[in-house]
Amino acid sequence: MSLALASIDEIYRHKNGLRHINIVNRVGFSALFVVNTPIFDNSGVAHGVEHGVFRRSLAFPRPESLFQLSALTDVKINASTLTDTTYYHCQSQCSDTFLLAIDYLLHGLFSPFFDTGDLRFEIHDGNDRGVIYRELLGIEQEHNKRVKRHQADAFCYGGNSSTIGALSVDDLRDFHQRFYQANNITLVTANADIEKMSNLISLLPMSPKVNGSVESNNKLNQSKPELNKYQEPAAKKDLMVPSKAKYSSAISALIDVYHASLQSSHYLEVDNSITISQANKTLENDIRILIDAPEGRLITPLLALSNKLVTETLNEQAASRATGEYPSETLLPQLFSKLFKQAKAQLSGHGLLSCKNNIHDIPAKEIYQQTVHVSVTDKSNVLWLASIAESEQEVANISSYIISAAPIFLARRCQGFCYTTQALAIENSAYLAIYSAFDVNPVSWVEELSSCLLMLSEDSHFIRMSLALAKVKYCRSNKVTNNEVLHITAETISCYLQALANK
Repeated sequence: MSLALASIDEIYRHKNGLRHINIVNRVGFSALFVVNTPIFDNSGVAHGVEHGVFRRSLAFPRPESLFQLSALTDVKINASTLTDTTYYHCQSQCSDTFLLAIDYLLHGLFSPFFDTGDLRFEIHDGNDRGVIYRELLGIEQEHNKRVKRHQADAFCYGGNSSTIGALSVDDLRDFHQRFYQANNITLVTANADIEKMSNLISLLPMSPKVNGSVESNNKLNQSKPELNKYQEPAAKKDLMVPSKAKYSSAISALIDVYHASLQSSHYLEVDNSITISQANKTLENDIRILIDAPEGRLITPLLALSNKLVTETLNEQAASRATGEYPSETLLPQLFSKLFKQAKAQLSGHGLLSCKNNIHDIPAKEIYQQTVHVSVTDKSNVLWLASIAESEQEVANISSYIISAAPIFLARRCQGFCYTTQALAIENSAYLAIYSAFDVNPVSWVEELSSCLLMLSEDSHFIRMSLALAKVKYCRSNKVTNNEVLHITAETISCYLQALANK
């Protein structure tokens, strides 16, 4: 018996057909959804559906949802489109944020919302915009010299930049309807609460039955004659193949468990307690509440979570216990390593202008002077970098979370001008980095950033809503108590953002 198979706690088959494997290793909480998504052409439709799952669902209708979850909690969420499979995965050290991430992924997987506007922004608008289009352009440019000619005939399951724009909303809906059925998906979790997971899963629609019973993944594939074409060994390596390093050790372990579990046909039936009609009624109420909420704000599920986590963190002893597994170091993507060296070299010639006094005893409006920052670009990437004074490390980290969650900051990404954008405190909080990857126009991004930071500094409502969660994340990530960030208020964040916005 393999080590991965031996670590399996139980294998469950939920009433709707979803196969669920749980392991117990007491190393945080993690989850992997494995969707069987065979590819027959170069259209990139599986890749398009993957992005649609993340962009919006009926329960999470705002395109900022993913980024706000990642920015204001310790949750890490990502996905990979492969030759015959799509992985969706998440991990967290907090059971509450883990369950919220699972809820987000379940709704995205089973009730995504595809429309023409999203197609233009998330895939390709026919010109220079589209998140997937920007991603493919960047990948093709980065790897062009290493691609061998014999690979040209292989299916590009992620799509290619020259044809990705041909995808239609109907293509995405048809592919999703065909393959994103519960009995075609396996969920692998580590240390999950099975009862709570079952309650979430019970809200999902039932998979169609064949001959009066829920079919296995193999029988589902056999019922689709077109799949015989894919069984031929024609799948060749192409640009979208992720390296093993792409996954954390926790997610890699779940991938190993999934493959080991294919050797076993044993599972426990789970008779979910909530009926589908009850689930639909609950979902409809949630949708109405979320859609009626004001635009450009923090998503409602995070507001609800905030109250619970803040109460826990105010108890210093509980906060101390919760910090054991949280990583404190944030890394800049490898794509920006050269730009980072250039930016650091430019900053080395400048002195720190930020106030280095005891900021606890100074009015917020007098805390910060104009910060020194530089920006460097290449053909499609841009990095903005500022030095962080020792006395500013708390406010800089917390501000980076709020920036990354702000709809005004995320608008460029959500509207397809770049592949991804984020603010990070890096190198043990020595620098504040803000970047945009595979951007349509890096120069214009630099020009817009100052205005964006200034407008965010004036949005006191969003700062107040997100500050509590940002403080919780900082305390748990850096193993400090809430008392150490009590002096940071919405006014403090606003003043720091204004300092960053100054040229």
